[in-house]
Amino acid sequence: MTPLGVVAILGTALSLLSFLRRPSRRRRNQLQFAASILSWACLWFATSSSFAASGMTNLANHMIGHVIVMFLVPIGLVLSGTARSWWWLLPVNKRRHVLRWWNIDRNLHVPKFLVSPISAALVLNVVMVTSHLPAVFDASMKNRWGMDYLMEPAFLLSGLFFFHFIVTSAPRKNKVGIRLQLFMVLSTMLEMLVMAMALSIFSNTAWYDVMKPMAGMANMNMAGMSMPATTLLGAFHQQQLAAGVLWVCGDFWAVPCLIVIMRRLANRNGGSLFLALNRGSEKLTGASS
Repeated sequence: MTPLGVVAILGTALSLLSFLRRPSRRRRNQLQFAASILSWACLWFATSSSFAASGMTNLANHMIGHVIVMFLVPIGLVLSGTARSWWWLLPVNKRRHVLRWWNIDRNLHVPKFLVSPISAALVLNVVMVTSHLPAVFDASMKNRWGMDYLMEPAFLLSGLFFFHFIVTSAPRKNKVGIRLQLFMVLSTMLEMLVMAMALSIFSNTAWYDVMKPMAGMANMNMAGMSMPATTLLGAFHQQQLAAGVLWVCGDFWAVPCLIVIMRRLANRNGGSLFLALNRGSEKLTGASS
């Protein structure tokens, strides 16, 4: 059981208890609870299941796990308002005291640039790129504690930091500027595309030394081929599949986010997306003239 697997189990228990303690179980609360439980289940699946174990020898499965932990799970946890729902675990008097401190009396001075949308986008992309550098990836795979205690938690935390500015759960409102939201999503999509291309069409050999023996052993068992040839062929083939996963999975989270952002843009301009785009074009025309 990995650390994030334990977190997934504890999170499931806390979400269940908080849901049972809520006096109101409206449909919205039920849907948020279901999204929370599904998110914890995905986190356990990506980090502690037999699928996660296969990811230690199969780069494509490993990449799927990374996408789940960094993108799908954070989206689900933020969308479901999981952290906010845990207030219900406290007794009434204690909950009111804590909420008053959090909303009114809290006096924590953190530089704004450290908790800004730009910082969130930068952190997520730096974590994603750094973790897939050959030296870092090989080291984390050879030392399992690096994967369990550093890389995967960094994926989850950076994803939560990032999507906190993109995704909202009722009754919380999104106050981030539309341009900033678009920048965060589009820049991350571009980074994922470039990294996928670097792993596949811009490379002709495997990047990661730790995956070569794994791929070689698998191919030798199936085809009885010599170790060196199958090692390079199998490892690079896995790398190409992993690049495809990174490329395609980017659309699964980014396209829905872009649709939501476009709807927010339309709502802020009287419900008309064409009116919002027309105003934007007029501003650009006026600035250029």
